[in-house]
Amino acid sequence: MVVKKRLLEGMTVYRFLINIGVFILFVAVMTVIVHKHVAKRSYSLRLKKSVFILNEAMRYVTTQPFEKDDGNDIYYWYLSEAIKRNLKSHECGKSSRSRNKACPAKEYYTMNGKAGMSELIYKKGSDIVVDDKLFMINKPIMKDDPLIVVVDINGGNDKPNKMGYDVFVFQLINKNFVALGEPDTLYPITSHKFYCNPESISKDELLGVNCAYYAVKDSKYFLNLKF
Repeated sequence: MVVKKRLLEGMTVYRFLINIGVFILFVAVMTVIVHKHVAKRSYSLRLKKSVFILNEAMRYVTTQPFEKDDGNDIYYWYLSEAIKRNLKSHECGKSSRSRNKACPAKEYYTMNGKAGMSELIYKKGSDIVVDDKLFMINKPIMKDDPLIVVVDINGGNDKPNKMGYDVFVFQLINKNFVALGEPDTLYPITSHKFYCNPESISKDELLGVNCAYYAVKDSKYFLNLKF
């Protein structure tokens, strides 16, 4: 009887330890899930704030005395100056503050990470940080070149630094910045939907370029991404 009692007590302790282990595993898994959910919600809020900042900058730009023949090369300067003068910001590479962690990452990638982001989207221009969000304003060479702004919504220091995840592209259309993917932009979703496919294995350097279209319109966009 003593042996049986000890055996039962041992089994009870064993079961208790198993239950504790299962509980700890459950808590760990739920913590990861909740953390990812909160992070994805944060991405959505950061994108909305980035769009607001662009619109606010353009509000200052449109107060400028324009000439009829002003092209996007002129708008580039207007926009850069509007952000630097009217918003709390700093320009990367122009002062000691350029060491700010939000300044550009060494490399940006396509949506699936299989290639670097195309220089057709951003090669050189102004890199300006506002509220830890990085605005890379592509410098047009000719007045008819498109005015593109690439936004890294969590700054260059925080990964994944991939288009369609934390990097989104906007284009100036009729004095307003709209998400790339909209009609009249370089890569409208109607004819270039394949550029925003998270399951794609393509090494195309433009993969993810027009995902801003969905990210702005779909409240569940970030929740459906696999980080």
